[in-house]
Amino acid sequence: MEIIEKPIFRADYEMQMVDNDWLKGAVKPKRFIDFIPEQCILCEGCVDICPWYCIFMVSPEAVDESGNVALADQMGGDDILFLIDDNACTRCNLCVERCPTGALVQSEVTGGKKRGARAMGTVPSSQKAS
Repeated sequence: MEIIEKPIFRADYEMQMVDNDWLKGAVKPKRFIDFIPEQCILCEGCVDICPWYCIFMVSPEAVDESGNVALADQMGGDDILFLIDDNACTRCNLCVERCPTGALVQSEVTGGKKRGARAMGTVPSSQKAS
C-alpha cells in the first residue's frame, strides 16, 4: 500500500472582516465554487492546481491566531479549515476537475436559498485519505 505524506498546511493566511458597504457594491459572477466538506479527503489537489492561489487549507492554530474567536470555537482540534478566496477565484473550474471525490462543484447562483452552498468549511483530519 502506498503511503501518502500529510499535506503541508498554510499557517500564514490572515482573515479580515469585510466592509458592509464594499460587500453591497460588489458584483459577483453568477457562478461560484461550492464546497462539500463531507466529501473532502484533504488531498490538496485543488490547492496544487489553482493558478490564482486562492484555495487554502488552514490549520486550527492559524485560525486561533487570526483572532476570529467564533470560527476558532467551531473548529475541533484536528479540523482543517478549507477556504476559497472568492475575490481571487476566476471560476476557471480546474479545482473542480481535479477533485477526486466531487467535494468541489461549480454551481450557479439562482436566487433563494441554496442547500448549504459554501466556499468554506472544516474538514476533520480523520477524513484524510491514507
